[in-house]
Amino acid sequence: MGIMSKKNTLTLVTTTLVLLAGCGGGSGSGDADVQSFGFLSLAISDAPIHDAKKVCVSFTDIELKPIEGPSSLITLPEVEKINLLKFQGANAMPVLTSERLPAGQYEWMRLGVDAVRGSNGGVGDTGDPDLCDGDASYIVMNDDSMYNLYVPSGENTGLKLVNGYTVPINDQVSLTAEFDLGKSITAPPGQSPDVKLRPTIKLVDNNEVGTLTGQVASALAEAEACQPSVYVFNDGVMPNGIEDEVVDPDDPIATSLVEAQDQDDGTVQWHYTIGFLLAGEYEAAFTCDGDNFEPADGKPATIVTGELATVDFEAPAT
Repeated sequence: MGIMSKKNTLTLVTTTLVLLAGCGGGSGSGDADVQSFGFLSLAISDAPIHDAKKVCVSFTDIELKPIEGPSSLITLPEVEKINLLKFQGANAMPVLTSERLPAGQYEWMRLGVDAVRGSNGGVGDTGDPDLCDGDASYIVMNDDSMYNLYVPSGENTGLKLVNGYTVPINDQVSLTAEFDLGKSITAPPGQSPDVKLRPTIKLVDNNEVGTLTGQVASALAEAEACQPSVYVFNDGVMPNGIEDEVVDPDDPIATSLVEAQDQDDGTVQWHYTIGFLLAGEYEAAFTCDGDNFEPADGKPATIVTGELATVDFEAPAT
């Protein structure tokens, strides 16, 4: 698969409410409206994909719309070029830190990105695996092929999410926007050399999430032609694959690569981590190909706010 990218606007929308606090005068002195303020921090994270060494997205601005009143546009001091593959699991890249805003509930958030179809994403990239120093947004595959990355309809409708959040009075809300590249990146026929980033992103309050981690048996992860991953589904959902261009409520809500970790005794352990899961009950399953799962009906996972849950995957009995 190949990819290169350019300008576009990704809109991330979340249901919320904005609040203007009114303060009464008294004793005939008249009423005066007093605006209360709070603070918002925003970070970007990613659930990664196989076969890519860099996924570079250029963020340009952030627009926030309260339920009442006009939106406010925050232009980033400089374009934030983020390699999403460097911020996986429970890791995230700060984009806004303690931004002062009117307190209350907000209706939507828009992330401006430079990711347009037919652009020159990646031009100027030096090949450094740790840097996103090319133009616009782009993806670099393991074979060093590079493709323009674009967000469909981003300039017009963008991405709309319905996760509510509130900016508290004289306090801070910390949010994470997490991409799920395993569900997001496709190479539709006839659109080469562009690759499409279908904006599959969830917005979560960091005070409401936990982390899932665990080990995978070598017999599973090292099977022939295996690309080891762990998928997480809503409670009661039978593990199933991801179909390109189709949005299914039974799709996994999060995915993670399973990666080898060298041990001091010379052995290898296979490990995964999935961060930013809302507290609740889930089903987790291991897969080599995204279609067949072990176990077939998943393993229960209970996520508690601020805690680390562990689900391991053992080789099936023979």
